[in-house]
Amino acid sequence: TRFAFTAGPVASTMYQKVSGNSSSGDYRIGASAGFLLDVPMQKGGSFQPGINFVTKGMRGDVSQGSQTGTLKTNFNYLEVTLDVIFRIKHNGNNFIVGGGAVPSLPISGKSIADVGNAQSKTSLSFGDKTTDDYNGTDFGANGLVGYEFANGFFTTLNYYYGFNRQFVGGDPKDKLYHRYFSLKLGYFLPFSKKK
Repeated sequence: TRFAFTAGPVASTMYQKVSGNSSSGDYRIGASAGFLLDVPMQKGGSFQPGINFVTKGMRGDVSQGSQTGTLKTNFNYLEVTLDVIFRIKHNGNNFIVGGGAVPSLPISGKSIADVGNAQSKTSLSFGDKTTDDYNGTDFGANGLVGYEFANGFFTTLNYYYGFNRQFVGGDPKDKLYHRYFSLKLGYFLPFSKKK
C-alpha cells in the first residue's frame, strides 16, 4: 500500500433542466488538492480511496435593470473518492485507467455578481430545508486516464459526473447537477520493502 499527494486545476460547470429546458453554465477555473492510498487488489489493479478538497461551480450571465453582467457561483467541497484503477505497462512506466464513486459534502459557497461597476457577494447555504440554497450532499461518478512514472510521479485527467439533484424543494422535475474536469498531478511517497 502506498500513499500519495495530489493537486491540480479544475474546470467546473453545472447542468440544469428547468421547465423542460436544458442548459449548462460556462466553465469556471478552480483547484483541487488531497491525498490517496493505493491498495493493490490484483496484478495490474488497485483500489484507490482518497480525500480531496475541490472547488466546483459555474459562470453565467445576470441582468439588473438595463445592465448586464457576470454571475459566478463558487462551491468548496470535501470529496471522498473510491476509485478502482488498472495499469498497462509501458517502457518501465504505466498507463492507468479507472473510475469509481464520489460522495462529497459542501464546506462553503458564495455567488458573486459583477454588474456595471458594482460587485455583490452572497453566502450560500446547504441542507434539506426549503430555506437552503442548495442540497447538503453531492454524489457522482469519477472517470480517469493517466500515466505513472517509475520515480513515483503521476498525472491523471478526471471527469466528474454528478447524479445528486442540487435544487432544494421546488418541482422535482427540475434538475441541477455538478460537472467538472480536473487535471491532477501526484507523487507517491517512497517506501522500503520488508526484507
